[in-house]
Amino acid sequence: MKKIILLLLAVNLVFAQSNNTARSITVYKDGFAIVNEPIIWNLKAGKNIATFTNLSQNLLFDSPKLNVSGVSILSQTLNRNFKSSDSFLKNNIGMPIEVKPNEGSLIQGILMDVNGSSISVKTNKGLTVIHRSQTSFFTLKSSSVQDKFSPEISWELVSDDEKSVEADLTYISSGFLWKPVYTLIIDDSDSTATIAVNAEVTNNSNVNLIDIDLSVVEGNVPFAASSSTSTMRSTTMSRDMSPMSSANSLGDFYIFNLGSKLKLEAMQTVQLPLMSEREIIYDKKYIFENSERDQGDEPLEIEISFENTKQNNLELPLPSGTIYLYENNDENMMRFVGRNNLSQMFKGGVATLDGGKAFDIVGKRRILNFDRQTKSEESTISLQILNTSDKSIKVKAVEKIIGDWVIKESSSMYIKEDASTIYFPLEIDAGASELITYTYRKEWK
Repeated sequence: MKKIILLLLAVNLVFAQSNNTARSITVYKDGFAIVNEPIIWNLKAGKNIATFTNLSQNLLFDSPKLNVSGVSILSQTLNRNFKSSDSFLKNNIGMPIEVKPNEGSLIQGILMDVNGSSISVKTNKGLTVIHRSQTSFFTLKSSSVQDKFSPEISWELVSDDEKSVEADLTYISSGFLWKPVYTLIIDDSDSTATIAVNAEVTNNSNVNLIDIDLSVVEGNVPFAASSSTSTMRSTTMSRDMSPMSSANSLGDFYIFNLGSKLKLEAMQTVQLPLMSEREIIYDKKYIFENSERDQGDEPLEIEISFENTKQNNLELPLPSGTIYLYENNDENMMRFVGRNNLSQMFKGGVATLDGGKAFDIVGKRRILNFDRQTKSEESTISLQILNTSDKSIKVKAVEKIIGDWVIKESSSMYIKEDASTIYFPLEIDAGASELITYTYRKEWK
């Protein structure tokens, strides 16, 4: 009987002979990637049929483009007659199978069931369920002809003489993802922090990518764009996100080069440095935000912010991603204090992060007087901030007032932020408190 050997995590594809040009992949946030495959073919004089099979099952079938010099391309044919390993296995339930776990000895038996997460095999000791992520390979004994498990492209080429040619195949494939993962560690004893960024890249395709140049793109590309709008410019960035001397021509997007000779195997997620760790200055404020009718006592919200400026050791195009926030205390112990989504940050922008609720800093708000008339309204508010911690703090007491209003009097200096917002900037010593009273008046016709 013929034995058919399958890899669980990736189909074992035949690689074409590669030339000196590096394989490369550029991953976009939209869930797709541009794959570039260098190829060498040894051609005879006249017509030749050249093939390539190391293709992702998720490729966009109208996207492959072959660049080759010195020959004529008569036709390009894409063979889509292939199966997934899952559908092939389901058609062979009841057949003898050998499964090799990552750890342990070979398991032999009859294939009973298969799904996305496990394989069930009936052995002489009973039914064994093996998790697919813990399996290195399996061997299926079958008398049938082995099916294809990947697409194949063939070209009809015409060469004037016998020679070796270098070709370059580019295609688009879905099944690739990337996102930035930030780590911000603040020092609670002063205003310094360290920030680092990794690019988390996921390969959900069937193709093992070995010795590749890997890049990622910040920005969303429209698939349905017309030819007049699909041309994009980009600024190429090096591994530490410092501008390179030359820039690719790609659009309002940034390309970040993660390195060369990298490995991104099928069904694998890797993290690679996008920005080396660097020290920055951050600002920590406690926010007490209320609307007109609010009353009560509550702990203040913690706000962490930093500027994306050259003076702050940054001034970089920071892509949107996930940021993990940690804090070093007086004993130099690091603790997790929050996880935020960081929006795309332009140079000169400010990142504002939610640091949770303060345990020992409380705000109290009371409505001392409220007088509503037919065409007017007047209210007196008291705000008290209690700092029971052992550190001096900065507080931003925000008040939301809707309508046509004026502040008649206030015990503290305030700033009008917009048509419906004022705030009181405060600095409160350890173990102290601050009391604010103010009166607003509204009028309408």
